[in-house]
Amino acid sequence: MGGDRKKGYLRVDDQRMPRLQVKWSQGRADLDKKLAEYAKRLTRGRRGRSSGIEVDTEARFVGSRAKPKKHVRTFAWRGRECGMGVLWNCDVCKRAVLAQVSWLQEERYHDIARDVLLSLEDHGNEGWEPWAIDGFAFLAPQDYELVGWRRLTRYLEMTLQRGAEKIKVARWGMVPLVLNGRSVGDWYRDVNGGRRDVRWWLEEMEIKGHEGAAAWGERKRLAGRLRRRAAELLGRSPAVDFAAVAWHCPQANRLYAVESIYAGEGEALKGVVDSIVCHDGADG
Repeated sequence: MGGDRKKGYLRVDDQRMPRLQVKWSQGRADLDKKLAEYAKRLTRGRRGRSSGIEVDTEARFVGSRAKPKKHVRTFAWRGRECGMGVLWNCDVCKRAVLAQVSWLQEERYHDIARDVLLSLEDHGNEGWEPWAIDGFAFLAPQDYELVGWRRLTRYLEMTLQRGAEKIKVARWGMVPLVLNGRSVGDWYRDVNGGRRDVRWWLEEMEIKGHEGAAAWGERKRLAGRLRRRAAELLGRSPAVDFAAVAWHCPQANRLYAVESIYAGEGEALKGVVDSIVCHDGADG
């Protein structure tokens, strides 16, 4: 897997073979030309010999109703290995996508392949986009870019940014070892007490039906100090541009934390937190 919003490639394998492959690029593609080229590669074997694969460029299994605002071409092939694929240009995000699902002839995965290809999306919905790693998934406002991530034993973290706005989402496993008998609020104070980038206050409260804590405050910077001093002179509270929440889900034995540094109204934090399903049956 590699790439970014503009261009990239994803491949999912199992012990037997590659099962799913997706390529995307910014800009429109000549779908008929791309399909003809791809079909030729499928049928071409070594040293100019036939691969024994038959390609059907007229196969129809994904229509315009299933993929609105997309110009779609579908194809299938059959041989010792079989598969189904789609090509499309999207009128919304202006991306071209090629995706295919493969299986061995005896497996007969036609229905599974169709469901997988129907499930693929190339842009978010109503201003929100999904992000996920190792089963840890959430929604973030569109146009945020992934600027950093970490995957360690019992720990996952992703950091997204849009201009001056930043969101960090993290999850811990083996919570008893992490909390070590502390409340979520005390744990947060211990972990973040030495931070130099923000000044914050904390209140312990229920988050998503679980024991949790919420923090809010301001970034430490020259402009922030000047704004804080001006607010004090005027008898006003300083502007809040940092917020965070953390909670412990005992059903999943996970500890979650989401923090946001923002330049606007700070609505992103609530949307991200609401989208996280921390255990089966929990509201998103």
